[in-house]
Amino acid sequence: GGATTGGRGARPTRDMNPHAHVATDTPVRTAPTDPGTGSTGVPVGGRLRRRWRPVLAAAVAVAAIGGGVAALTTGGVDGSGGGTSPGGAGKGQSTAAPAGALPDGFEPWRGTVPGGREDIPDELRCVARGDALFCGGGGVVATRIRAHDGSRVWTAKSPGVPVQGVHLVGATDDTVLGYRFAAQEVPEGPRSEVVALDADSGRELWSAPSGAQSTAVTGRTMDAVVVGSAVVTVDAANSRFEARDAHSGEVLWTTPFPAGTQCAPVPLRPRLLAMCAADVEVDDLQVRRPTLRTLALSSGTLGRPVAVDGPVVPVGAARGRLVLLSKHYEGTAPAGYDGVARFDPASRKVTYARFDKVYEGTSGMADGTVYVSGQAGLVTALDSATGRRKWSRQTGVEGASGPAAGGGALYFSSATGRVVALSPKDGEPLWATDPRVDALTGEQDASPRVTVAGRAVFVAAATNTLFA
Repeated sequence: GGATTGGRGARPTRDMNPHAHVATDTPVRTAPTDPGTGSTGVPVGGRLRRRWRPVLAAAVAVAAIGGGVAALTTGGVDGSGGGTSPGGAGKGQSTAAPAGALPDGFEPWRGTVPGGREDIPDELRCVARGDALFCGGGGVVATRIRAHDGSRVWTAKSPGVPVQGVHLVGATDDTVLGYRFAAQEVPEGPRSEVVALDADSGRELWSAPSGAQSTAVTGRTMDAVVVGSAVVTVDAANSRFEARDAHSGEVLWTTPFPAGTQCAPVPLRPRLLAMCAADVEVDDLQVRRPTLRTLALSSGTLGRPVAVDGPVVPVGAARGRLVLLSKHYEGTAPAGYDGVARFDPASRKVTYARFDKVYEGTSGMADGTVYVSGQAGLVTALDSATGRRKWSRQTGVEGASGPAAGGGALYFSSATGRVVALSPKDGEPLWATDPRVDALTGEQDASPRVTVAGRAVFVAAATNTLFA
């Protein structure tokens, strides 16, 4: 994607060394009416806690939330950019709050995380672990925020121009992984890197140059994914997969791409897949016959290729199968989705189903259902096995991404911070918020902006703004 330029109101910050981080115990910039910071947060270097208090009151403080955080799933954030991460839990992937609970001392909050480029604020994406919220994107490699009050524990900044759609890589029990972009005035060194940070202190553990072709292969940004306690990346030359221990950075294995192809990692937890496309199709920016292969986490061994009728975009998982949406084209321009494909790595079979019409908008997936959010606020639920339309619901959230699922609701939100909660059964609106940030809503294919943890909802919006 191109560099993002939208948004106003970023707080001026000093220039940061690309490999430096800022350890801070100060709160994120908050509105004057927001509650003050408490003293019960995790200090720098403190271990992750899971201290939650049951909430019996009906008012859950979700109405104060707006904007863009990746969905919390048992698989964590993988940067896939389209709905809930495919698959279930890998070891150490994320920690959900008990149902009906909030972080101890939780109050609604709002704040802004300054990035490495004050002139180009963007959006963040987050994952909740215990009482910590880890976010990245928009000039921020990663930041740790106290979930109960929004105060920042540490922030590692990225000095380069943020790339649209590239946010947090993911998190394990002790490590947070994000992307760092080099400043344009620094010609030497890699243009983009995957950076591992200690979850407690924000100390940089290791970094590795990363590729930039995965979007052309999958239609999603997947140059790095976290699976279990490992992170799998694409090298800077876009020629091979590299697997590392997420915390130590030890290289576990490397696997060259099949000859004449470009590939990207696709998580299907606890499995990992490789999606590959011929060089000529990648160069033509239209992958019509991609292949899917298993990619062994223990050794990096590639399975035999299975061809898929394309162009398709991986959107999630259902019953151990990878779900892909079929892209519809009008001439050479993409114009929505007209069907669904499912790949079963056990049987190596691909099945297809057509939609009753072409659905345009941003796609996502939760609990076996595909959702498409139109630019004008129409949300449609589609069965991922049959392609049958379950329901459509007009909402007031234009340009929304989603869904994030939790607490018996589906959450969709836009870059303005407007959020709507819908019933998964029939799309009935449960509640909605007003916009929180002055921003454009035109970006399509944005990853979900909401993270759900127990009865807390965390939302990211334009200009690196977060709400809870």
